[in-house]
Amino acid sequence: MIRLNVVSVGLVEDTGSVIIVLRAEESARLLVMEIGMLEGRSIAMEAEGVRAPRPLTHDLMHQFIQGLGASVGDVRIRDFREGTFFATVVLLRQDGTSVEFDARPSDAIALALRAGAPIYATDEVMAVAAVEEDDMEDDEEIADEDEPEEEEDEEDEDDPVVH
Repeated sequence: MIRLNVVSVGLVEDTGSVIIVLRAEESARLLVMEIGMLEGRSIAMEAEGVRAPRPLTHDLMHQFIQGLGASVGDVRIRDFREGTFFATVVLLRQDGTSVEFDARPSDAIALALRAGAPIYATDEVMAVAAVEEDDMEDDEEIADEDEPEEEEDEEDEDDPVVH
């Protein structure tokens, strides 16, 4: 398992999509996902230390877990199939046992940030879906220098879906 840190959450102006970027701690590899608007806002608020006047959904989930005497052990981005990421939230019970729940990565990451829990990706996910940070910088430089690209009519099967 490779530990990841949230680097940024941002809105892509051209498409209105929300993108989250996670960086591997031990290398310059990035995992980039398109996520939902509400989940992106929730992650960004927590990462920036902004508190809503009332609990948001992920705050409420965290309160429920704590109220039941459990804690978030970690979050694992465990699979990437057909352009979709899959995650697991591992909860630790007071008796030392754990229970795993299937989750969308965006929800799992929002919860992990609130709980101060680590975020991991499997070696397999990183091998298939991660990009080198240098490659991303090169792409950004090229995009900045070039004229706006024409939109393609066809969707690429490898494009990520909202997570």
